[in-house]
Amino acid sequence: LAMRHHPTASEVFASALANWRIVILGMMIAVLTTTTFYFVTVYTPTFGKNVLKLTSADALLVTVLVAVGTFIWNPVGGALSDRIGRKPVLLTIPALSLATAYPALHWLFATPSFGKMLAVEMMFSFYFGVYSGTMLGALVEMVPAHVRTTCFSLAFSLAAALFGTFTPFASTLLIEKTGDKASPGLWLMF
Repeated sequence: LAMRHHPTASEVFASALANWRIVILGMMIAVLTTTTFYFVTVYTPTFGKNVLKLTSADALLVTVLVAVGTFIWNPVGGALSDRIGRKPVLLTIPALSLATAYPALHWLFATPSFGKMLAVEMMFSFYFGVYSGTMLGALVEMVPAHVRTTCFSLAFSLAAALFGTFTPFASTLLIEKTGDKASPGLWLMF
């Protein structure tokens, strides 16, 4: 409302094109959020039932508990990054994910159980929530105000379209091609 000139659609897209580097960087920052989200919400019921051979009720209960966990961790991530800065959180959570994604899934598959699936998925929920709460603020801050909505939505949408939505497919394909039921951890690490 404070803007004196409200850009036309062509001006907005021209500005977004001129800021393509920020869009790509924003997409790269958002990839961890989108892949982890699709893993813990969309793929978890399939993974629990088809791969770990747990009941549908157990797999869905884990998904619900993960959603509750995310509801808690998201504002915690935002508050933490307000206190210590965005960069430490944006570097620490990916490092933790890189170090633990495959080993955690390997541990889970060794002797699958409801409790182990809940523990691993809650770990991923923690990663997703804290990182997402931080990433959203960082992405808004890095985009110039005059193209904030366009560049933010374009960066986040590209991350979801190119990586996040492929998470269930990539996870299934990795298991099929490698025979390693923990291999979705490789996608999360990537």
